[in-house]
Amino acid sequence: MTIKKRTKKLYTWLWTSGGYNQCYAYSKREARKIGNSMFPPLRINESTFHRVRNTTAFWAAYPSNL
Repeated sequence: MTIKKRTKKLYTWLWTSGGYNQCYAYSKREARKIGNSMFPPLRINESTFHRVRNTTAFWAAYPSNL
């Protein structure tokens, strides 16, 4: 019997009122829950919510001067 190790994946989104954020989670459902509880008045813009497939490229393009 093989046990598959679960790993967290990176999810990113824009807020409905502007701005962006990201988090690591085991599933889309968990990432949405984390995101929507980060800053209670802010909500995730669902059309921009997605899993990052290439984290190396994502972090390389991330602004380092923030």
